[in-house]
Order: sequence, then structure tokens, then C-alpha cells
Amino acid sequence: MAGLAATALAWSQALKVARCLPMAATAGFGFIAQRPQLDAALGIVVGGVLFLACGCAGINSVQEARIDRLYRRTWARPLATGQIRPGPALAVSAMLATGGLAVLAGYGWSNGLPLSLGLAALILYNGLYTPLKQVTVFALIPGGVAGSLPPLIGWTAAGGGLAEPRIWLLFSLFFLWQIPHFCLILLCHADDYRAVERPSLIRLFPAPRLRRIALVWIAALAVTALTLALDDLLQPASRLALAGMALFLTLIPGQRLLGGRADDARLSLWLLNAGFFLTLLAVTVAQLWPTG
Repeated sequence: MAGLAATALAWSQALKVARCLPMAATAGFGFIAQRPQLDAALGIVVGGVLFLACGCAGINSVQEARIDRLYRRTWARPLATGQIRPGPALAVSAMLATGGLAVLAGYGWSNGLPLSLGLAALILYNGLYTPLKQVTVFALIPGGVAGSLPPLIGWTAAGGGLAEPRIWLLFSLFFLWQIPHFCLILLCHADDYRAVERPSLIRLFPAPRLRRIALVWIAALAVTALTLALDDLLQPASRLALAGMALFLTLIPGQRLLGGRADDARLSLWLLNAGFFLTLLAVTVAQLWPTG
């Protein structure tokens, strides 16, 4: 049993299940933002995005196994240590990604957009972001776009179109969250990333400047949340939650970033993620509540 548990843990780490679950949940958030009701289609699109995300993450683990060995933060990952071999990992990941795309294609979505967006996410993440990380710090742009597509997948699966302004505000919300999240990870592991000769914002900018960059992106995230809070199609409680998040991010994580210690960056990262995802949960509940 202990060996089975260790194997299951290794595969969950290789497929980055813990990271993919919140990503799949954002597809559900996009679905509910368009169609606030619980039905089979919601569960299917969340499951499809989870399969696709785990598949993309597993392919990424194979692509970066050699690079992971260089960092203290990642050297113990299963593919970096050889606990899982690249061949089986790639096969399982490809099956998961294909299965996720099949779900997005085969449920009968009338507009065909969920599949197209799922394919775009795979290409952006594994075809552009992962190889570009070794070349330029601007790889975080296609990476951020890929990470912002699940809400659009959920939105279009619920019958929404891409011409509606609200979905692009939601897209911006997720994109803008990812940039300071990434910057704060670099600040938490600054010595590690400085020691490896690979493109990194922490090698390009001194830590105080990177803190200010993260602060600017958090401010942009707060402004976007406030703008979305003005949408009168959202429930009043949803609008209040978004406005509260904007105030929280500005006053709490933003103020912690003004400090100069690594602990401030770690706490800011935790507060940023907690504030963001708790707000998404509050908005989801508020949107569903009127439908009973």
C-alpha cells in the first residue's frame, strides 16, 4: 500500500494535479458567469478542462525534466529524479490531453469554441511558453494567455460568445492575476533563480524593482475587478465580492510588497492567491444562489 501511495503521489506531482484542479474550477467559473445553473454540462466541461490541463502539465514536466534538475525548487520532481520515466509520462499525458479535447469536442457544444480554445491552450502552453522560457522572459505572455483560457472555455460551453465584453474582463482578471503570482514566486526563490543561467525576471531586475512591477500588476488586477463589479448583470453580492477583492489586494498584499524581506514576498503570494480564489468562490455562490 505504501508503494502504491508513493506511485500515485509521484504521478499526481508529474501531472501537477494540485495546480490543475483550480484551473479546471475556473472553467466552471466561466460557465456559471454565463449560465448560473448546476447541470451536467457544467461538470462535463470542468472534467474536460481538468483532463486537458493535466495532460498539458504532464507534457510540460517531460519537456522541462532536464531543466528542473538545476533548481532547488524543482530538482525533486518525479521526472527530474527518474522516479517516472519520460516515455510513460508522455504517453499518459498525451492520452489525458486527447481525452480532454475529445470531451470539449464531443459533448455537442453548438459553437465549437470550447475545442478551439482548448487546442489554443495546448499550443500556447506546450508549443510556445515551455520552449520560450529558455530563451526569453517574455515567455510569460503566452503562458499567461494559456492560463486565462479555461474561463473562456467554460463561458463558450455555456453558450456565450467571444464578442461579449464581459468575458474579456474575466479573461483580463485571470491574466492579470498570473503575472504578479509569477513575480512573487521568483521573489520567494530569488537566490535559486539567480544561480541558474536561464532567462528570468529576477536576473533582469533587482528584487526591489521586481516588487514594484508586481505591485503595478496587482493594482491593474484591482482596477479590473472594480470594473467588473460595475456590471449590473452580476448579482449584487458578486459585485460586492469583486469590489472587496480590489480593496483587499491594494491594502494587504500590495502593502506587504513594500517590505524588503523574502517572508513578505511569501506572505504576499499567499494573500494574493487566497484573496483571488476566495473571491471567485464567493462570486460563484452568489451567482448560483438566486437559482436555488
